[in-house]
Amino acid sequence: MLAIGYNQHPCFSSIQIWEAEMPATLTNDRFQIEMSVAAYEFPDVTDDAYDANWLVIGIALQLVYGAWRWRVEDAGALTWELQDCIRWLERLSRGEAVESETCGFSEPDISFETIRNEDGEIIGLTMNLMDEFQPPTKVLIPRENNVVSLRFHTPPDVLRAFAESLSADLAKFPQRGLRPVAAPDM
Repeated sequence: MLAIGYNQHPCFSSIQIWEAEMPATLTNDRFQIEMSVAAYEFPDVTDDAYDANWLVIGIALQLVYGAWRWRVEDAGALTWELQDCIRWLERLSRGEAVESETCGFSEPDISFETIRNEDGEIIGLTMNLMDEFQPPTKVLIPRENNVVSLRFHTPPDVLRAFAESLSADLAKFPQRGLRPVAAPDM
């Protein structure tokens, strides 16, 4: 998709054309949700594996047929957690087995769950939003146990496009340093 911008400054009139990236988007009969990576939470920190890799995630939710739109950005995932989620989505899009039917992050505010048919085929995703990522209106979007759950039909091409868009966003904010090795369970 091309985006066109016009600079209206009196001394520097120009037209700029650039390649605009499509956000990672899911749509159902009521809502469209966009998920993006906005920034590192701590852009100047590079000596701490966790703080150096916290990402600010953007969520935009809007009505498909209406004027209501809401957007929030907050710390939501570590770089390697988002990469793991992208791989999970890619496996689902190819019909491959996954270790878990859910995918989430250290901050449990955003998570995904598979929706499967009777034959075990992936037919959708449920996106769960908690705390800072919850839309402010309870009238439009009911919640249960303080969780907003939005269900989306996700055939393989939709899953693939969602994963590719997230991957393009993550490429702008690569993992800094080594991923810490998880401590063994005691």
